[in-house]
Amino acid sequence: MKRNTKDLRSYLAQVAQMAPALYLKVKHRVSLHYEMTAFVKKLGTESLYPIAYFENVEKSDHPIVSNLFANRRAIALALDCRPDEINQVYIERLDNLIQPRMTNDAPVKEVVKRGDEVDLRSLPVPKHHEKDAGPYISAGVCITKCRDGQAVNMGMYRLMVSGPNEGGIFINPLHHGAELLRQAEMKKEPLEMAIVVGHHPALAIASQNNEPLGTDDYALAGALLGEPLLLVPAETLSFPVPAMAEIVIEGKILPGVRKEEAPFGEYTMCYGMKRRSPVFKVKAITHRNDYIFHDVIPSSREHLGLWIIPSKEANLYKKIKTVFPTVKEVCLPLNGSGYHAYVSIEKVRDGDGKNVLLTLLGSEYMVKHAVVVDEDIDIRKDDEVLWAISTRVQADQDLIIVPRARSSVLDPSSYGLESLFSGEGMVTKMGIDATKPLGTHFPEKVQVPDHVWKKTDVKKYLPK
Repeated sequence: MKRNTKDLRSYLAQVAQMAPALYLKVKHRVSLHYEMTAFVKKLGTESLYPIAYFENVEKSDHPIVSNLFANRRAIALALDCRPDEINQVYIERLDNLIQPRMTNDAPVKEVVKRGDEVDLRSLPVPKHHEKDAGPYISAGVCITKCRDGQAVNMGMYRLMVSGPNEGGIFINPLHHGAELLRQAEMKKEPLEMAIVVGHHPALAIASQNNEPLGTDDYALAGALLGEPLLLVPAETLSFPVPAMAEIVIEGKILPGVRKEEAPFGEYTMCYGMKRRSPVFKVKAITHRNDYIFHDVIPSSREHLGLWIIPSKEANLYKKIKTVFPTVKEVCLPLNGSGYHAYVSIEKVRDGDGKNVLLTLLGSEYMVKHAVVVDEDIDIRKDDEVLWAISTRVQADQDLIIVPRARSSVLDPSSYGLESLFSGEGMVTKMGIDATKPLGTHFPEKVQVPDHVWKKTDVKKYLPK
């Protein structure tokens, strides 16, 4: 049955039609453990980042799709815009929320399992890296209800499958989900949670937002979709769940219970430490008959693209632009693991670059190294940023060093007050002002005449 609403399937069809080079159907039989990770990462070594749709997975009758967030073009298609419009479109839609709508047409209810029928191990959950503690659901959008009962909060938290109806779940202590769990545990109550595996990418993008706790993330997802998010009553929870999902796992995080979880491949491309994490108890699983399992390859470009583009990048741009209207663009390059930031500005007076750096480093705790350049530098191209550093920077004049600042505990080089490389989340931040000085002669960049540059189509010169 064809439905005129957005979901994972409509998005994959859109990519296949509008950007076929970004959609790769893999017919070769692949193992559930390690092989898909190896394939996607090997493509990355060739600078290829297509969506990978694995049709033939061992021990599963269902396909697995991954790499949805590894390419700016693919993310732009999810927001129905061009890659250079992603941040602006995201910001505009944050101001125009679309409320969700209930429906009776819910493909996620085609199969309903409760009680003894529930078995997480029946899902094709991959093991990604050699030293992972187990198979992980890595693309689950985790939905909880805010304490006011009026809004839901969404985040993406990894779930290690440890039994038929149980898994260890890690929630970053700085995320809203951790605050909602803290509030529940103070009252010795479980925290209700639905985990959505497979939906239109706008749902996952919405889950990474930086809006205040209490914002209705269902309405934000609707804004990014450009239409109301369709909802259906849950089987065991007090709030509704997305009707167009592929899979919904319903359950509760047990109050005060912790079990061993991890190691797991983090976005830093390193293993995270073994820890004692909360326990998620499954009460029901609903899914489509022919569900598609969505998997995010951890420690990959997709892992970074998911939480950086556009939420981190757009929100940082919005913060800095408010203080400095001459800011042109902000980029968090994926090869910087979220710790690097580039900003281009129209420099009006000497000192602008350093002021922008100070604001940037203080506005986003994750950013450890920041570079400010002039507007003639394309900050989407590392080569140009590195060129600006090499030709416009003198270390004794253009560096800012901020020791003992707070960043992420997942940074393997972070330290504490009394120990180095201890993973305690303190870092030394650095800002590089790679802008040209004003009021003095500075050599111009070489270039061919603009009219020649614009009319030169490389494809015309290459053999067919």
